[in-house]
Amino acid sequence: MVKSEVTPPSALTDLTQELAERGWRIQEEVQPDGTIVYTKVPLTSEEFLHPKEGYRLPNNTFHGNIIVAAKEMLNCRYTNNPAVAIFHDLLIKWDSPGLKDHCPDVCVVFGIRNKDRDRSSFVVSEEGVRPSLIIEVVSRRYRKEDREIKVIEYEQAQVQEYIIIDRRTQRGQAIDEVLGYRLVAFRYRPISPDEDGRILCETVGIWLSLQDGSLVMEDTQTGERLRTAKELAAENQDLKAQLQALQAQLKQPSGE
Repeated sequence: MVKSEVTPPSALTDLTQELAERGWRIQEEVQPDGTIVYTKVPLTSEEFLHPKEGYRLPNNTFHGNIIVAAKEMLNCRYTNNPAVAIFHDLLIKWDSPGLKDHCPDVCVVFGIRNKDRDRSSFVVSEEGVRPSLIIEVVSRRYRKEDREIKVIEYEQAQVQEYIIIDRRTQRGQAIDEVLGYRLVAFRYRPISPDEDGRILCETVGIWLSLQDGSLVMEDTQTGERLRTAKELAAENQDLKAQLQALQAQLKQPSGE
């Protein structure tokens, strides 16, 4: 009798954790009998930096929440502007010689044509424009790649502003940090935060910060805080309820 090998639960848990932290790609293996087995293989540093279509990039709750909030706030800000597009996890193919593709968490593109066209990638040479702002949430296993290597490569790609959002644990405490770089004479220079720890994003006219682990964007002109679609819907519901209450009150007969 041929015994089948069973992966121990602990090993399965370890592999699942590694795949979650490193991201993964599908590898096809042809067996001696001709059958094909598909396995998940953790991404290497190079594959994380320059992913291909179909790669699954690492994520966690904080990472996902920040990305969703950033994308929704910026989408709401530019929803009526046909020349501004917000993309999430879209492969960017640069026009700089020797610079490989990237897949930013969130990027903002100005002067775009056919904003709502279905895209599997963004080819800079064909679009005629490049992302003006890129936001990356640091992946735990790729801190150097997000905080150091991408600074060099996004500068080479001439992305006007690059914002890095990082959460790390030190002595059991979560430490949140926002870093920014802006092109000055074609070279990146750090963006100094203000006294409240906010980073100024000139490209989109907002102050960006983390407050209690949540992303906050504030309009630089009005000071108004940007809202996600969910927050806007909740506010509209509250206003509707207040209006209905006021209408009901006005319909009541006045007392003597």
